[in-house]
Parts: sequence; C-alpha cells; structure tokens
Amino acid sequence: MALEKTKITVLYDSADATLKPPIVDGKRDKPVLVHEQIADVLTKRGHHVTLLPAEPKARALSAQLEKDQSDVIFNVCESLNWESQHEKHVAALLELLGKPFTGSTALGLSLAKDKGLAKKLFAFPGLPYPKFSVMEAGKVQWSENLQFPLFVKPLSEDASIGIDAKAIVHNIKELLERISYIHTEFRSAALIEEYIDGREIYVAVLGNEKPVALPIVEWDFSKLSPDQPRIATSEAKWDEESDAFKAPEIFPTDIPPSVCKKIQDTAISAYQALQLRGYGRVDMRLKSPPKNENGAQTTPEHEGAGWEFYIIEANPNPYLDKKAEVALAAQKHGLKYPQLIEYIVELALTGQPKVAK
Repeated sequence: MALEKTKITVLYDSADATLKPPIVDGKRDKPVLVHEQIADVLTKRGHHVTLLPAEPKARALSAQLEKDQSDVIFNVCESLNWESQHEKHVAALLELLGKPFTGSTALGLSLAKDKGLAKKLFAFPGLPYPKFSVMEAGKVQWSENLQFPLFVKPLSEDASIGIDAKAIVHNIKELLERISYIHTEFRSAALIEEYIDGREIYVAVLGNEKPVALPIVEWDFSKLSPDQPRIATSEAKWDEESDAFKAPEIFPTDIPPSVCKKIQDTAISAYQALQLRGYGRVDMRLKSPPKNENGAQTTPEHEGAGWEFYIIEANPNPYLDKKAEVALAAQKHGLKYPQLIEYIVELALTGQPKVAK
C-alpha cells in the first residue's frame, strides 16, 4: 500500500549548500546532494516537499522547526556547520518539539556515535567485535590486552574521517604517533582496536520494533595492489581518482547461507543493542577460510567452518545516496530507491509497516 500524500520537510546541514561543485571538462558540475535526491523522489511520488537547511545556531534552528508545518521531518542533518557532535542535538530538538522525524532518536545516535561505548553494549548480548582501547589526551578510558597490528581512528567521527593508510600501526612508535595525530588534528579521543585482516562488508537494517536485515554488500578490495590498505579510508570514499574508490561494491556469492544468516542476525542484534530505529548500517570485517589451489574454500559450505566476522561499528544515519550501500542492498531486496525513501518516511509516521516490494 502506497503512503498517502504527505507534507514532508527534508532537513539538512546548511553548510552542505556551500560545497563547491567539482570541475568537469573545464566546467563546474553541480553534484546532486543526497537531500536533493530525497526531495526529488518524494516530490515525484506526489508528496509536498520542502527543503530546509538547518540553521547552525540553536535558537534559530528551534525557531525554524517551530514554524515548520509539515507532517514529518526527513532528517538527514548529520551536523551543524559541519560539526558532527551536533547530530544528536538536532534529533533531541525534534523530540522536544514533538516533530515526527525519520531515523534514530537522540539516544540511538549518542550510543552509536561513541564507538567505544557501542562496543561495550555489544558485549552484553555476546556480539563479536575486535578487542579495543579508548585513549583520551592524558588518560586511558578503557583497555583490553591488544596485539599488533592495530587500527587507530577518532572515537566519534564517521565518513572515514581520520582514516588513511597510516591508521594501521605495527609497533609502539607508530601507535603513539597515530594517537597524537588523532588527538591534535581531530580533538578527539582515539579508538584503538585490533586490526582484522579481512573483507569489508556492510549490512543495512530497516525497521523499528521488528527490524529486517538487507542483503550483504561487500566493498571488494581484492584487486588492489598489495601495498594498498584494504580498508575504507577517506581517500577510498571520496577521491574519485583513487584505485580504492574505483573498487566495486558487490553482493558476495561465496559466503555460505548459514554464515550469511548469522551475519544478518548479528547486524539486527547490534542495531537493537544501540536502540536504533528507521534505518541503519552495520559495518563488519569478514575473515573467510583459506582456498585450495583450485580457488575453492577448504571447508565444506554446509558447515560454515572457518568463517569469522566482527562488528566494526554501526552507522545510525548512513548515506542515503541512490548509489550507496543502503540503496544498493534495498534494490537487491526488492525496494527501488523511491520505495526505500518513502518506506523510511512511513516508518517515522506509522511505526512498522510491512516491507513492500
């Protein structure tokens, strides 16, 4: 059943509008930003849509939202003036004003954005994650017994901010240098975790009380040269000229069905542990068993033996671009991009509609 025609406001960071478009063939090529994509598909489906760039000042933003007369806010505001720590504050303000909105609550955003706290919450239901430590300037918040190589990144950033080839460290000297870099460049605590040498996979989750895991998407780095890190660096995500950026995102076919189900069930459990709602994406690293000389897995498929996976983080407000992981997985599941966007609105308004295909 299609969603009835609705008044929808798409809320986004006003700083996004100041981004300079890239130069293509000597001309400025205006990119279609995700809030514009969302507004476009909702308008084409007959809804009355307003684009609202969020004012960075709290009082001005509050006044904006109080004047808004829409039925629901489509919230893709991940920061205020590019300050990502305000993402949860935007959701909190929407809650205080009693405005229905898409995506997770302020609580869910807070739990998921603190990657160290999120891992502690994963421990209660026994979900797999790499051993980790959290270090602020001058003190250790938490530490397990760790073994090199280690992966070091900012505690609360997303979009691979602060992640490059030097994020993987192999000795104490490299570790101390990287921690200092995170502290000084990003004014952030450092998350230090054991590096999982494996495959990069993503599981999108849709829903509120009864979430559904979508098909697994893999960012396939297998064809990169041996000297390039097989991780989702900021260069891999945003530099269109890099080899990693050009690496394909695929739906892996070699993972046994029983392992796929365990991965998807784990993603749902992580989503629920962090009290996420609407939609989200759980990022994992997958270690597959070795292959024989013929390229086949050395363990029988039905056993699922030799497969290991670890939760790296859960993204409560993943990128909703029509070419990104959530949209790709939804398409594979049977939800075209316009249906996905409308379904997210429906989740905000009605709680838990049936996933339409």
